[in-house]
Amino acid sequence: MLRMLIMILLPVFCTGCIGARETDEIAIILAVGFDKGKNAPLEMTVTVANPRAFAAGESGGSQEEPFLTASVEGPSIWECYLLFNSFGSREMSFQHTRAYVFSEEIARQGLGKYLNSLLRHLEVRRNSSLFICQGTAKEFLQKNMPKLEASPAKQYEFMDRISGITGLFPDRDIHGFYKTVKTLHSNPTAALVGITKGQKAHAAADQPLRIPYAAQEVPQSGGTGYAEFIGTAVFQKDKLVGRLNGDETRTMLLLEGQFNLSTFTLRDPLHRDKLVTLRLRQGKKPDIEFKQQEGRLLIKEKIFLEGEFWAIESCENYEKPGKKKVLEEYFDRQMEQLARQLVEKTKQEGYGDIFGFDRYYRKYLNSWEAWENLLWQEIYANAEIEVDFQTNIRRTGLIRKMAAEKKEQ
Repeated sequence: MLRMLIMILLPVFCTGCIGARETDEIAIILAVGFDKGKNAPLEMTVTVANPRAFAAGESGGSQEEPFLTASVEGPSIWECYLLFNSFGSREMSFQHTRAYVFSEEIARQGLGKYLNSLLRHLEVRRNSSLFICQGTAKEFLQKNMPKLEASPAKQYEFMDRISGITGLFPDRDIHGFYKTVKTLHSNPTAALVGITKGQKAHAAADQPLRIPYAAQEVPQSGGTGYAEFIGTAVFQKDKLVGRLNGDETRTMLLLEGQFNLSTFTLRDPLHRDKLVTLRLRQGKKPDIEFKQQEGRLLIKEKIFLEGEFWAIESCENYEKPGKKKVLEEYFDRQMEQLARQLVEKTKQEGYGDIFGFDRYYRKYLNSWEAWENLLWQEIYANAEIEVDFQTNIRRTGLIRKMAAEKKEQ
């Protein structure tokens, strides 16, 4: 009877809200930025939801800004948090924070101590996005005014999806970054962001597969104030050491098996003054093999893509199987060249293994001691890496066969 009584009463005592807070007692932080302070080691900037704007909106319109931005300086994250609470009537809350933005200056010094502090806190969501900002994080949060969203939190949430349909920047969260830092051999990466400066960069017109832009370099018009999400920040452990542009980022995602979908534009192999556009997705995970060859490690990777035609400017009948094969092989050779150039860049710049090849190599070791003592970065630097693309254009879109253009009489 006593046991039954305990089992009946136990759920009652386990359903309390001892630490609960009402929504009108907290200030919801949407995004946080970190810069080096002028008078203190750290300057912390927060974007906070403005409840007055939403409350007034329900009653028929509001002139209030939907979110507010403020900054303080202090010796640590939680000292800054304490200072924020000194001039607000609500307690700052990280429960709904969607993005953590670090400036390049902070990233070059190392993110380890900041992530360690954040991940210990109960409210910090480990799936929140991590971004490295070209310029200062303060400027990014102050000037980022999403044109189509009422709140930057919704913008950051949608950018996770945009990463999957462009492949121009990686989708990284603070947990995944911290986990990679703690591994023995891989080096982590993060998305690059910045506020457009309205400056136009010059593209490589002869190589349309190239997307030579990083954040703050996209040749767009329409004014400043737009947030740009393009490129990759490369780390050695927790310290920033370099960056990749748009097409290098897409190639990186293909090599590490994290690619989803993107649009590829290339020269028409039969009409060099025309372009062909393909919409491709990852057909399946890459196949990776390791072999010892003349004292060096040989890494052979096969990448599988499949998709459809989006544009054929020359009106060449590439839907025909024989001609489609010509285009597929030409595209594969072009992508293999980009992959070789990226791998060579990681070796020359000292980036190390940013593709996660060590995860696949681990199964060839017999013990944890062997894994701990493995000099993987040295092995990677001396390894021969072969990348083989296999593309299958399965669909033609809504046009089954291109009609050749008639020549003028």
